[in-house]
Amino acid sequence: MNFTAQRLRSKMRSAVRRREAQIEQEEMESGELNLIPYLDMVTNLMLFLLASVAAGIVFTQIDTQLPDKAPPSTTAAAPNPNPDDQPLKLIVSITRDRMILWSISGLEGTVTAPKAVFPRTGRDGESCDGAFMCESGFCNETLRCGPAPTTHLPITPTPVFDFRGLSNALFEIANRRYAGKIRKRETYQVILQADGAIPYNTIASTMAAMRCHMPEFGKEPTGCAIPTDNPEIKKAKDAMSPDHTAFDTDRASYDPKTMALFSDILFSSGFE
Repeated sequence: MNFTAQRLRSKMRSAVRRREAQIEQEEMESGELNLIPYLDMVTNLMLFLLASVAAGIVFTQIDTQLPDKAPPSTTAAAPNPNPDDQPLKLIVSITRDRMILWSISGLEGTVTAPKAVFPRTGRDGESCDGAFMCESGFCNETLRCGPAPTTHLPITPTPVFDFRGLSNALFEIANRRYAGKIRKRETYQVILQADGAIPYNTIASTMAAMRCHMPEFGKEPTGCAIPTDNPEIKKAKDAMSPDHTAFDTDRASYDPKTMALFSDILFSSGFE
């Protein structure tokens, strides 16, 4: 009887060893490890560490009293800024059939109620004092737009707008707001927003009308002085450069007749 029980136990131990060896072989072949023993060790270690830390903590009570409400603010409201010292954020928008002058700030019109609207001009027979005023690119001796002479190659009509009207509108704004004052540099900024189909010649003529006040019809342009950060001009005794083409905005009294209207031109991506 004892011999039978001993032999049974021996067979059971052999079966357990074979099963353990089989499990280890399966784990090695599958690449997976039995993590249960390791997790048991980590759990026991964490419990031991927590018990050790808790034994050394001394809990105390700090008397504190929170205020019922925050004290009243003593910051005074900022006064309304002078509109003449703020950028107007003017925008000149050019579409296929018109040109619009408005402002993001709303100080000089809005996109729905613009400051001014300039129609498309420059067709044959209309008045001109330069080729830039004609769609054909040709202003004849009678100061009328007309077809280019036969000696010229055929050209595609270029959109032309009332550039002189735009320049006069910008002159009115600059004269009303800044004439006789020290005009801040950031107020010279204007945004040019053009339809993607507008050619470069139209853009160039628009930029010229924005920078300097255009002369009356039939008179030669004289140009204007442009604001500058040139250190030599800023250090010079006179705020205006010797050739009268640049000036220091921090010292020169602004005159829209001889100084730039809106010379810092930024380009928008156009209309969507």
